[in-house]
Amino acid sequence: MTSTVDGRRRTLWTAACLAVLAGAALWLLWPRGDTGPTVLRGGTTHYRVQLTVDAPRAGANPVTVNVTDLQGRPATLRKVTVEPVMPNMGHAAEPVDAVAEGPGRYRAGSLSLPMSGTWALNVLLHGPTGTDQTAFPILVTR
Repeated sequence: MTSTVDGRRRTLWTAACLAVLAGAALWLLWPRGDTGPTVLRGGTTHYRVQLTVDAPRAGANPVTVNVTDLQGRPATLRKVTVEPVMPNMGHAAEPVDAVAEGPGRYRAGSLSLPMSGTWALNVLLHGPTGTDQTAFPILVTR
């Protein structure tokens, strides 16, 4: 016959083992140092968007936005704006207008992400059909 104390010990032992395993997995998967560029893909009703952040860190971050139409041709837009928002903290940084570098390629050279954490980069595409918007989640480290 198993006592209630033995059942509780087993439950606590199982919980402790799971906590150690979760901590080890987090330690192994946690980003370290310079992780290189982060490339994200998304889209809207009219466009396909690829967003590249050189190395997402707290501070100024260069961002490249490549935009094509749904057939894959480079899109010509009047303006591309990147708006950084930190929804969990209620923060928003200054929106940055990206400069056209070539057909379908836009660069926001000084996007400010003032603190580490999870940010959403809202990309506004001002084109001939109006303004489309898509958002990219990104983890910013120190």
